[in-house]
Amino acid sequence: EQYAVKVNIESETAFDIAKSMILPAAARHVALLDDADLDELEKEARGLTNELAAAINALEAANAAENQPDEEAQAWAEYMRDSVLPAMDAVRDASDKLERLVANDLWPLPKYSEILFIK
Repeated sequence: EQYAVKVNIESETAFDIAKSMILPAAARHVALLDDADLDELEKEARGLTNELAAAINALEAANAAENQPDEEAQAWAEYMRDSVLPAMDAVRDASDKLERLVANDLWPLPKYSEILFIK
């Protein structure tokens, strides 16, 4: 039960960060590329932004209380492992791809290169 509760908290946090910080930054980046008529770059960024939006929706659905088992703690933990964690991974994967594309001044979080002092 403790495992499932912790995964639930982590997934809700990942959802909130992705939906309220990363997705808006990616959308602003797509709009800037579109305004600059940089079609190839805009197409790539738009595709990854759509991938992120789909992953966010899938995470929200996987983490919805009505989709989780009400049975014993073991079944709940297995659901979190088999459904919620992969959905979180998909959000993370799309976010990591976007991190490499979105302009630094638009990205709301420290980038890996900044964290590792590679900048």
